[in-house]
Amino acid sequence: MSLLPRIQIAVTCCPVAAGCVSQPIGPAVAVKPGHDKPFTVFLQDDAQCKQYAREQLARGVDTRAASDAHVPRAQLNVQQRYDLAYLECMRAKGNEVTERAGINYAT
Repeated sequence: MSLLPRIQIAVTCCPVAAGCVSQPIGPAVAVKPGHDKPFTVFLQDDAQCKQYAREQLARGVDTRAASDAHVPRAQLNVQQRYDLAYLECMRAKGNEVTERAGINYAT
């Protein structure tokens, strides 16, 4: 096989493979409103934290939650990184993150 067909295959396959990764549509974890927090405030927190998580993915920034769990960022998929950023934000805003929501990605 000559060099030109190989280059054409590579040029065709690379964008296709890169397009396979999609952004999460939302968190895959459950969070409850903090003690005595009105539900409307919780919904505002939720929207802000979803935006924060999307921004973290776009910037490619490690979250403290990932480093605290001693899980290298490269081992986490897109949904896991989104969930960690979302949980960190929701916890910082005083919402209740249950033990079930505390994700253990160190397998």
